[in-house]
Amino acid sequence: MSIYNIALYAALAAVCGLFAAGLYQFALILLKVPSSRTTKAIKAVAARNRPSAAGFKNTYNDISLFVSRFIRLNEFKKKELADSLKIANISMSPELFTARALVRSAGIMLLSVPFFFFLPIIGLLVIVLAVLMYFQEKQKVDSCIKEKRKQIEFDLPRFVYAISQEIQMSHDVISILERHKDNFSPYLNEEIEITIADMRTGNYEAAITRFEGRIGSTNLSEVCRGFIQMIRGDDTSVYWETLAIRFSELQKQYLRNIALKIPPKVHRLSFFLMMSMMLLYVVVLGWELLSNMGVLFG
Repeated sequence: MSIYNIALYAALAAVCGLFAAGLYQFALILLKVPSSRTTKAIKAVAARNRPSAAGFKNTYNDISLFVSRFIRLNEFKKKELADSLKIANISMSPELFTARALVRSAGIMLLSVPFFFFLPIIGLLVIVLAVLMYFQEKQKVDSCIKEKRKQIEFDLPRFVYAISQEIQMSHDVISILERHKDNFSPYLNEEIEITIADMRTGNYEAAITRFEGRIGSTNLSEVCRGFIQMIRGDDTSVYWETLAIRFSELQKQYLRNIALKIPPKVHRLSFFLMMSMMLLYVVVLGWELLSNMGVLFG
C-alpha cells in the first residue's frame, strides 16, 4: 500500500471521527443532556451539600441528649451503671448512655416500617435486630471492663515481681507505686495514679480497698491484701516472693493458651513457605545443572 493510500485512509478516519463527534454533540443539545463540565459542577455542589458522617453523628448525639432528659433509673441501677461507666472510661451519664442505646435501636426499628407493606417477615427480623442491637450496646460497658481487667491481670506478674524486689529496701506503699506506675499498660497506670491520689487525701487501707473494688479481679485482690499487710507494718517479703512465683506460672499458662489458639492456617502457611524454599533450591540447582550439561557430557 502506497503512502498516498495510507494518508487518504487516515484523512477519511479523521473526517468520520469529527462527524461522529458532531452528531454526539447535536444529540446532547437535542435531548437537553448537560455537558460533562456541567455534570461535574453539579456533582461538586451536591457533594458539598450532602450530609456528612459528622453531621449524622451530631444529630444522633442531640437526639440522645434530648431523650436522656426523660429517662428515669432507680438509684441502685444508676449507681451500678455509673460505676461501670467510670471503670470503662466512658465519660457520660447513665441516662445518656441508656438514651444512646435506645435511640440507635429505635432508628433501626424505623427501617422495618416499609417492609411491613410487602414483606412483613423482613420487618419482624429488623425489629429483632433492633432489640439485639440495644442489648449489644448495653453489653459494651461489660466488654470494656473485661478488656481492662484482662490487661491489668496480664501486667500483675511483672508488678508483683517489682514489689518483691522493692520490699527488701522500702515498705512505703506510695513510693513503690510511684516508682513503678509508668512501667505498665495505660489501664494499670491510670488505676495506680487514682489510688495514689486517693491515698494522699484519705485512709491508706480504704484507698487500697477501693482500688480492689474498682477492678473486681481475684488476682488483684491478693495484691491488695499484700499492700494492706504492708500498711499495717507486717513482714510481707515471703508473701510477695510466693505470689510472684505463682503469678509467673499463671502468666506462662496464659501465654500457652494463647499459643494454642493460633489458627491452623498458620501451619499451612509454614508448609507453603517450606515448599517455596525447596522449590527455589530445586530451580537454582536445575539451572546450574542445565548450564553445565555441556561440560559434564562434552
